Amino acid sequence: MLGNCLRGVLVLALVSGSCGCGDSKSTGSGRSSTPTQPVKLDASAYTYALSEGTATLPLFTTPATHRLTAGDRAPAATGSGLELSAAKREFEPAQLVLGPASGQVAVRVLPFLNLGSAQRISVAQAEFVDGVAETLAPIAPGGKVAVSPNSGTALWITVYVPPDAPAGDHTTTIELTRAGESPISVPLRLHVFDFTLPAEAHFSTQLNVGVNALVPSGGSVDDAKTMLFEHRMTPTSATWPSGFNWSITWDNTASTSRCTAFWDEPTEADAYSIRALARRYLLGEGWNGVGFHDAELFQFVDNSTPRPANFCGIARGDHLGTAAYNQAWSAWLSALDSYLVAGGLAERGYYYVQNEPQNVVDYQLAAHLCRLTRAAAPHLRIAISEEPKPEIAEDPAGPCGYDIWIAHVRAYQEAYAWQRQREHGETVWFYTLDQDPAPYFNPAVSTNQGMHERIIPWAAFSQRIRGWAYYDGGRFFDGARPRVRAELLREGFEDYEYLWLANGSAHPTVGAASVVDATVKSVAVGMTSWTKSADALMALRFQLGRYLGKEIATLPTLQVESSRPRGTYCINFQDPTGAPTAEPLTVDGKTCMKIGWNAYDAKLGYGWSGENIANTAIALYGYDDVAGYNVLQQSYLYDDFGRDNLFEFDLAPGRYRVRVGVGRPAKGYPSDPNNVTIEGQRVVDDEVTTNAAPVIERAVTLDITDGSLSMVVGGRSATTGDYAYTFLGYLMVEPVE
Repeated sequence: MLGNCLRGVLVLALVSGSCGCGDSKSTGSGRSSTPTQPVKLDASAYTYALSEGTATLPLFTTPATHRLTAGDRAPAATGSGLELSAAKREFEPAQLVLGPASGQVAVRVLPFLNLGSAQRISVAQAEFVDGVAETLAPIAPGGKVAVSPNSGTALWITVYVPPDAPAGDHTTTIELTRAGESPISVPLRLHVFDFTLPAEAHFSTQLNVGVNALVPSGGSVDDAKTMLFEHRMTPTSATWPSGFNWSITWDNTASTSRCTAFWDEPTEADAYSIRALARRYLLGEGWNGVGFHDAELFQFVDNSTPRPANFCGIARGDHLGTAAYNQAWSAWLSALDSYLVAGGLAERGYYYVQNEPQNVVDYQLAAHLCRLTRAAAPHLRIAISEEPKPEIAEDPAGPCGYDIWIAHVRAYQEAYAWQRQREHGETVWFYTLDQDPAPYFNPAVSTNQGMHERIIPWAAFSQRIRGWAYYDGGRFFDGARPRVRAELLREGFEDYEYLWLANGSAHPTVGAASVVDATVKSVAVGMTSWTKSADALMALRFQLGRYLGKEIATLPTLQVESSRPRGTYCINFQDPTGAPTAEPLTVDGKTCMKIGWNAYDAKLGYGWSGENIANTAIALYGYDDVAGYNVLQQSYLYDDFGRDNLFEFDLAPGRYRVRVGVGRPAKGYPSDPNNVTIEGQRVVDDEVTTNAAPVIERAVTLDITDGSLSMVVGGRSATTGDYAYTFLGYLMVEPVE
């Protein structure tokens, strides 16, 4: 049943500061230097039954980020009409759910009277795939949709607010008509914030999608690229149907100066010539005046082959290349560099050098190609799909760093990445894979809820990451039509523009607090700890829009009340049916909860999410009956594969001192560093145990704002580069003033 998906009452704490963008003072931790003032918000503000519904056609609404499932039904809370809020130059969807009911319903949305002639309103039915709303079938004005007696029928109503729209409140009507019944008029209210989203996307994307497949029937390449641009997505083939690849611009049989001068296809028509297409789609000339930024110019041959086996008639030899081959390759890179600089294109694109180097030989090759490119083409930006790592950047044959490191979300190592960004001005993006498990977000899984798409830029902002890549972007589209997940990716990319503006029209930088950090971290402290509530995110984003529009002088942070009251809690991680067996389990006068590997349960208010938590052969327990240690230290649980797992413990907001114990008293593990992160803070940071000191205890004082204490345990070690054991013993939580 669909209802209030928060764990308790939703509260927004508004951080005091200037009403201007990015000029509030903040402490080194990123928190505001001034106190917060909690503001209660009706928890049913975004999910409710519509009073305009009837006995034969019930209606309800829920945020578009909540992907409707066949079992969702209207909650008990009621309200009138649909509420939207958006900045100028923003697309904003609302979700209206019809039924369950029978028959057909004609749908028409009247235009807003004063929103301007450039306004756009589209209506589509969100159709189920595997029980979750996924494809969007457009409905023409007055067109009919068949409703179902077995499930709700979701209508997506998307409004585009033009840049010249007046700020303030606007109202129109959704007309629903079913044969033999009186028409239903549903108010659609839009609040326009008094600020405008930038035309150019500031969160970079590398979306491997064929532009040709996105051309609508009877449409053009411009139509496909405009659709991508408006979704703030950059395809890998931004200049299709041509490109900067060596087979086009240098080693090309059509060239009159093959392998001696840069060839920009001057004999081709503008529709097929890189000479014209680069300026059109990278600079926006003759198209939209903006163009794609951070566009891939060309890339490796395939995953295991960075450069072609033969180039300009010269055999490459091994991947390092012969002297003659490298000289010819460098000549092309130099000519490309000069061409890009002369045309003002150098900052618009990059060369994708290598994909996922696997071993020391590959790392040496990545460093070699980096040095080769830097020497030949000093202005050509280069990218590699790998997390920043010293094996490449600090190669003994010569240091060389990539402009763009594209790190797998599960392999990203913050400390070294931040060092490269801070000391060398490099940039980090990340990529996701189909197999990425909980607690990571995974937009590739078609049945995941919509927060998996929308949270990506929030987590990126928190980690100082500036882009996201995905190898199969075509799955977010149904032919030329965006699917629900593509729309939700756009929602997240637009959210990043809110954060960028609130940060003084700038990206956040490593080692420095952003004025909007407290806002971001109340939603996502990283890739494994983020809110799952679409309602909560919508509430925060609405207040952030009000701040940017100077309706309020405070930045919001999300707070969620919890059913578990503020207090002292002792948690012993153990086999619930094993040792210690005392009932109740009391240690130092405190009664301790016995918690094993159970999945998160909202009724219990605690539990795990992770790749292996349901696998009893991997999610293991232990008990070491060793003298000199108490039962909290003697009992423990661990992931035998060392994967990172998220433990959530519902807890009322407030400041707490949290103490965690790891290790096993029977044996030290000097080659397996332990890792524990609580609320985004590394509490046990890649620390090893020894036989002499087999147990580690660490404590931290922190603020809980989202109604849950979140702890990530285990994962890949920054020291070893591999997954490592973390034996988790206990958690002590005590409130402090």
